Amino acid sequence: MNRLTALAAAATLLTAAATASPDVASAATASTDAAPPTVRVLPLGDSITYGRNSCTGNGYRGPLQHMAAAGGRFGIDYVGSQQNGVIADPANEGHPGYTVDQISDNVDGWLAAARPDVVLLHIGVNDLNQYAGASETADKAARLVDRIFADQPGVTVIMQGLIPTTTGMNSPLPDMSAKIPEYNAALQRLEATEQLAGRHFRYVAAPALIPYGQGTATRPAEMSDGLHPNDAGYARLGENFLAPLDRAYNDGWFRGGSAQATRVADTVRLVALAPDRSLHNAEGDYAAGSWSGWSDLDASGIKEVTSAATFSVNRIFAVGRDGQVYEKDGDYGSGQWSGWFPPNIGALPSPAVAISASSLNHTVHLVAVGANGHLYNTDGDFEVGRWNGWTDHGGNFKRVTSASTTDAVNHIFAIDGDDLVQEIDADYCAGAWGGRAAAGSFPFTAQDIAASASGHTVHLSAVALDGSWSNTDGDFDRGQWNGWSRMPGSGFRRIASAAANNVNHVFAVDRDNRLQEIDGDYDTGRWNSWAQAAGGADSIGVTAAFTR
Repeated sequence: MNRLTALAAAATLLTAAATASPDVASAATASTDAAPPTVRVLPLGDSITYGRNSCTGNGYRGPLQHMAAAGGRFGIDYVGSQQNGVIADPANEGHPGYTVDQISDNVDGWLAAARPDVVLLHIGVNDLNQYAGASETADKAARLVDRIFADQPGVTVIMQGLIPTTTGMNSPLPDMSAKIPEYNAALQRLEATEQLAGRHFRYVAAPALIPYGQGTATRPAEMSDGLHPNDAGYARLGENFLAPLDRAYNDGWFRGGSAQATRVADTVRLVALAPDRSLHNAEGDYAAGSWSGWSDLDASGIKEVTSAATFSVNRIFAVGRDGQVYEKDGDYGSGQWSGWFPPNIGALPSPAVAISASSLNHTVHLVAVGANGHLYNTDGDFEVGRWNGWTDHGGNFKRVTSASTTDAVNHIFAIDGDDLVQEIDADYCAGAWGGRAAAGSFPFTAQDIAASASGHTVHLSAVALDGSWSNTDGDFDRGQWNGWSRMPGSGFRRIASAAANNVNHVFAVDRDNRLQEIDGDYDTGRWNSWAQAAGGADSIGVTAAFTR
């Protein structure tokens, strides 16, 4: 289980230094002096390019980007209309299920929008899995390559062949063992043809990954099914793309441009529960340093509220008068909002008294405390449109919060009947839950808690029964917490937080029902001072999330 094992005060605490208190705080950006060039890379293909069955959704793109950055010669800026993965730069043009013809039908627009320096191409497996012939599929792929060069003269195209150990998934199973070598050989021959025409094209053979169901303790499987790699297999595909990419850079096929600091998000989606039990939202743009006004979310009789974002969509979950969960979604990409509706989970076995949502990639992890004190969880996969139903974890709890780290672990913190904080972790890569344990040597009793995450680090805040608040950070890479630090301010009742660009934004409701904000910048090691969030609001509860 990927969880903390040592609770030591080893990391440096942020200092609670009072600075001028603007409406919002901005994350410091690193200097790009003498930075290596950044290359616009379009990953183009089907579900393997998209990262299907990769635990984090990064597919080969995450390992490749990391290895390129480690090499120090150039950085990768992924481009494309699709988003998948927990990396800061999840853009791609991978379309699950697409054949070569379907990619060809759309490639003109994709290329015009993306303007890539490099196209990474991995296509054809869906055609062969649907019993198409190897020769005809290779001919279609060759025509697609020609079309790419016609659309984008001077672009570099690196094609990785199909994984030779692919077995297929249809019934009856297609004869992949014979067709893939024929297909790959045809595209390998294409390299000489394209280069003779003066085009920057290179073919690289895919590695023979260990098939699903054929792994051993010493050599685990690298395929998750008959078509898709698992994360170990994706890492090998990424490594396989690196060498021809590096060689193309050496050969002067592309140069890239100025490096740009990647900011995951700049705008927080803040939702406040008013004393009259209605809901209102506001947006804080941390790049511009401004807030929108408050908008009514058309809800009444709300008891609790939480939210989590899946890319451009902020998903708000509220507990109604009946103790059941209702959802409203705001898509900040399209500007469209849904109405309120009960998500297709099924009724909670016990009416909810507390609720928390966190998200990773396209999935929302929703946890609730029932009136019986039990902890319940469910997971909603918004890529496939399916929830998995409520699971009862028992216990005797009052409040709950959660945060998902980028290793696909959901960290759940709940206040028990003795007002102490307990933790339970769900590792979605390992498919296992960790046992409950005290979160970071908790030194006081609490009335509310809030968690957010930056990478593999959890930022945990707690409001004590006396209204003070404290903060601690859990580094799940190093396996340690840095100890609780008493923070400025007092008289708080409820607390929430959201993190982006290594800044933790904490929102609290004080004894006068006023909504306050304080921000901790983990790059500079400083907190600003408390200020009224979004121009101020009367509130008895709050939730915050960043869309991507």
